[in-house]
Amino acid sequence: MTSRALALLAAFASPLFMAAAIAGWLSGTWPATPLTLALSAFAVIGGPLLGILHIATSREHEEEPMLAFVHVAGRNRRIPLDAVSETPRLAAARRFQNWRDRPNDVLSRREHEEHLRRLQVRAREIRRSGRAAGRAS
Repeated sequence: MTSRALALLAAFASPLFMAAAIAGWLSGTWPATPLTLALSAFAVIGGPLLGILHIATSREHEEEPMLAFVHVAGRNRRIPLDAVSETPRLAAARRFQNWRDRPNDVLSRREHEEHLRRLQVRAREIRRSGRAAGRAS
């Protein structure tokens, strides 16, 4: 779970807890004592503060170095100007893309076998039609 999600959860949970505490006090299911008032105040105020602390101490807000690309006229590929600034996240994305775009050996073999089967069936049909034509003449 990211720090932003935790902060959002804390921001929405605090008013809900406050409403539940007030409803509990009014219905008499949760006694309205100084201890319960202190606990609910701590939860209502501490939730958003904890969310702010999560965001302030997270490393998500640090931006990754950007790669500069130049598009050379007449070429369809991008050339990285600074290959040293490649981040681990970018490297993982490139590995995934290369894996995804590579032809699947199993599927290629299956398609090839299916193609060979179709050729065999067609060859049998041609042979049968040739025999039938030879018998008819």
